[in-house]
Amino acid sequence: MCGFEGKNGAGASEKALEMCANIDDMTAEDLSAAMDVLLGAGALDVWFEHIQMKKNRPAVKLSLLARPEEKGRMAELMLRHTTTLGVRMREVERATLERRVKNVETRFGPVRFKEGLLGGRVIKSMPEFDDIKKISRETGLPTGEIRKGAEEDEKSQRAGAAPPSAGV
Repeated sequence: MCGFEGKNGAGASEKALEMCANIDDMTAEDLSAAMDVLLGAGALDVWFEHIQMKKNRPAVKLSLLARPEEKGRMAELMLRHTTTLGVRMREVERATLERRVKNVETRFGPVRFKEGLLGGRVIKSMPEFDDIKKISRETGLPTGEIRKGAEEDEKSQRAGAAPPSAGV
């Protein structure tokens, strides 16, 4: 990794590999399964983009970000788990924040928050959506309401307030 100097302190940048393939003959379910395989195998990120291919066929561009040392393994997984006949690859550099996870006691119960730090200072904080979704399933409350309440609780605790009593 090489360092970069951000506006408000030090951050980090790292080399990564962007890999992609255009696909026009897979179902949404099969694309979802391929995404799960790639993420489970250690891809840093996986995403889809809607594209038009030759003969004006609608298609999907499957892209992923991987560590350079994972190049061969990720290419093989893309070839095995999709209908593509080839994978394009290019080296990229990405700037990243230092990350950490903290547990916050909210009015709904415990929620993990992902924090992004720059120069040792938290500049982003967001609740883990899996926790929000689980609480929504258990309580029947909308995810937006839970997210808003959890963010309010996290912010007030950061300012020094005591954690709220759990329970909706």
